Amino acid sequence: MVEDEKQLADSLKRGLEEEGHVVEVMHDGEKAELQGIVSDYDVVVLDWRLPNRSGKEILEHWRSEDRNFPVLMLTALGDTEHKVSGLDAGADDYMSKPFSFEELLARVRALGRRTAEINDTETISLGPIELNSRKHKLNICGIQRSLRPKEFTLLELLLKEPEAVFSKTQIAERAWGSA
Repeated sequence: MVEDEKQLADSLKRGLEEEGHVVEVMHDGEKAELQGIVSDYDVVVLDWRLPNRSGKEILEHWRSEDRNFPVLMLTALGDTEHKVSGLDAGADDYMSKPFSFEELLARVRALGRRTAEINDTETISLGPIELNSRKHKLNICGIQRSLRPKEFTLLELLLKEPEAVFSKTQIAERAWGSA
């Protein structure tokens, strides 16, 4: 999430995490632009008006670098001209402030489903372990178990890159987000 209003960003982060999402928040346009080049995201919620770079400029740069993760622009600029400009810049969806959190959550879920379908990552398998990304279910040797959001995030990280060695910091950032 790239949002310069810290109180709004904190509130959205809490709400999204309560729904099982891992949320990384950035408040600065330049930092967000660089992170989007080096990191893969399932969904990005991007404000238009940001310090050091506009959301539209960031999005145009990401798209020019073939960064194709879904982007939802969430901004106070709700007129038709800005909506069209944001969508033409590469946004997958556009919401104007003020907004309903339930609607934002539904749109994030919809964009996340598209990402899962594109990446075909509904089930990750390694030996007898199967992890269903959509249902957050674990199946080991035919025994099925539901996972809590943090458990799921950690296991998914390890299964996607079984040969990788992760530091405590990398694991903490993935499961609990950046400080």
